[in-house]
Amino acid sequence: MSSYRTIFISHAHADNARCKRIADALKASKIDLWIDLNNLHKGHALPTDITRELVRRQAFVLMVTPTSDASPWVGDELNKYLAYSLDRDMRMVNGQRRLILPVRLEPTTISPDAEESNWAKVFDRFWIDGVGKPDEQIAEEIAAALVVSALPPQPGVTVTPAQPTPTPARTAPAPLVRTPPPAIAPDHFSQRLAQLGFVGQTLDGVEVITPPVCDVPAGSFPMGSDKRRDSQAFDDELPQKPIEVAAFQIARYSATVAEYACYQRATGKQRPDWRPQADQLLLPVDNLSWQDAVAYATWLAQVTGQPWRLPTEAEWEKAARGTDGRIYPWGDQWDKTRANTYDGGPGHTTPVGSYPNGASPYGAQDMAGNVWEWTSSLYKLYPYNPATSEDGGRDRTSVLVLRGGSWDYSPWGARAAFRYRDLWYSQWGFRLARARSGLA
Repeated sequence: MSSYRTIFISHAHADNARCKRIADALKASKIDLWIDLNNLHKGHALPTDITRELVRRQAFVLMVTPTSDASPWVGDELNKYLAYSLDRDMRMVNGQRRLILPVRLEPTTISPDAEESNWAKVFDRFWIDGVGKPDEQIAEEIAAALVVSALPPQPGVTVTPAQPTPTPARTAPAPLVRTPPPAIAPDHFSQRLAQLGFVGQTLDGVEVITPPVCDVPAGSFPMGSDKRRDSQAFDDELPQKPIEVAAFQIARYSATVAEYACYQRATGKQRPDWRPQADQLLLPVDNLSWQDAVAYATWLAQVTGQPWRLPTEAEWEKAARGTDGRIYPWGDQWDKTRANTYDGGPGHTTPVGSYPNGASPYGAQDMAGNVWEWTSSLYKLYPYNPATSEDGGRDRTSVLVLRGGSWDYSPWGARAAFRYRDLWYSQWGFRLARARSGLA
């Protein structure tokens, strides 16, 4: 038997009081833990000390509540630790394979098996149900779960906790066993896609790949441009105006060839120009009409039971620039090393995940350059009016909005507020989104 003795506790700061009590009880059990009770987050990037502790800790204990499930900070910490767990050179800490342990403290609207929640990212781990239990008992169950059988570290091996010894007073629950759907064929789903967070599975005999997502919280942001800050702003980006956007999730990457190929195989709807892309699974899919993109999102929603769709123009822009009015996803200064555009790229599309240092405040990548991305919004002059631009699909014969720039376009087209417009039958790429309010 061996123990995980160094742990990182991830939680929402609204839950500080309870998580501190659990942490204090764990410390009394001689467990070396780290927990941020002082709200160290100053910006959207993880602070240095948090990143340092994520690197050095053997186990990641995720305190799940409705607040933590909606927290971008908790999501960032989990995504970072999950990436370390998948990295060949970082998956071991002091002789132990990294471990992720979710602990549900309160009932949540999202079940542990739901694809859209933080739970889904750790579905192959056991979890502790602490709903209605005293904090001391939860600490005891966490401590017991951190004692595991010593197994040889192998890629893909999931650590299974030993059953705690029952006591007359209470018995620690057995770990939840979740049988995942059958995997997708290896030649349809590369290891690199898995490392980036994509999930490949077979649902009712249909192969499907779902992308990792970034949480974008509800609230307003300054949509459009201010020429006093951005001298390159076009007239159709004016005036800049605060726009309210409901909470939603956006795919971390542009839709890939691998994802779209699942749709092609399932429906038999082969495009005549598909073959040049078919074997490049990591590239963003391109040369699709707006109707092609919508048809794919509709199919994916039906197969998975999740509300996938195209993002609205406002959602896309908020996901790309955050709430501080920045010009590019990373800030106000152009940096050709952060995006695939005409001035710094290789002269063709690049695999998704190639420019991680160009990520947006919420973690979305390639929102500047690589391929133009369809939105669900009609092209209308500003000020932006959701009532006329986001028409719910009633009028799709008009001009639609694309965002993001491309590999063969100038940097000014990669500005987060730049608006490109085209007819529905033109050929471009896309990115998926889904509303948090529609998740169950």
